[in-house]
Amino acid sequence: MKIPKTLKMLGYDWKVTVDKKHAGGSFNWANKKITVGSEFGEQEAILLHEIMEAIMTDLYMRFRGTEANQEYQFCFNHTSFCKFHKIFYQTLKDNKLI
Repeated sequence: MKIPKTLKMLGYDWKVTVDKKHAGGSFNWANKKITVGSEFGEQEAILLHEIMEAIMTDLYMRFRGTEANQEYQFCFNHTSFCKFHKIFYQTLKDNKLI
């Protein structure tokens, strides 16, 4: 899979950047930007992770945890998962990633 420079997702155009100084990935909802790190070399996996996390955030399925390290928590039932799956699939299809 080639990492796109832009991505249509959730009704917005998202900018995708590859950052050699970034180890993992991140997304900025306010700026509609996904950053993919290149340090570990698995850019495709990182991009898919960030797409999924952004969709789950939009669907209110991702929450900041209450424990000391503030790790994110994901909470969803099967109906919510089906909504997520439909959006995730359509995002990949619309952007010709599959």
